[in-house]
Amino acid sequence: MRELFTTLFVFAAAFMLWRTMRPQQRHDVYQVATPSRLPAIDATDADLYKWPSLGLFHFPVADSSRYQQALKQVADGTPIGLNGTRVVVQLHTGVNNPDSWKPVEVRAHGKRVGFLSQGDASRFQRRLAYEGRAGQTTCCDALITMVDDNYDIRLDLKEFRH
Repeated sequence: MRELFTTLFVFAAAFMLWRTMRPQQRHDVYQVATPSRLPAIDATDADLYKWPSLGLFHFPVADSSRYQQALKQVADGTPIGLNGTRVVVQLHTGVNNPDSWKPVEVRAHGKRVGFLSQGDASRFQRRLAYEGRAGQTTCCDALITMVDDNYDIRLDLKEFRH
């Protein structure tokens, strides 16, 4: 019995040492070292709930390839630097029928720049309902970057668990 406890203790100590010594995975490909709060773009943005800033920009927007012209117009006037162009986007959800799936439209400067994927839109709307904001339009920070001569937009939202 004593050997079992000794083995478990050695295993636990080795595991804790490994956890502190192992190389950490880097998820900061899109991380930007700038202030976490951006000024509101429209007067109506001041009334919207703004999701907390994380500074990670990992959350992809589906169909951004279809909205290259809109992304270019939003990014124009602000040069895309090393890290990209930060903007505040609005997330417009379907209302009136919480039982069926509704798309979540992403708008920047009043222009449609994409949609959340169907699975992400469903999870996003469940998160909205959990927060007591079902059907509301909200906003969050986003980053527009150039990837292989195409504009890409990533949201600064906490990723959903599947």
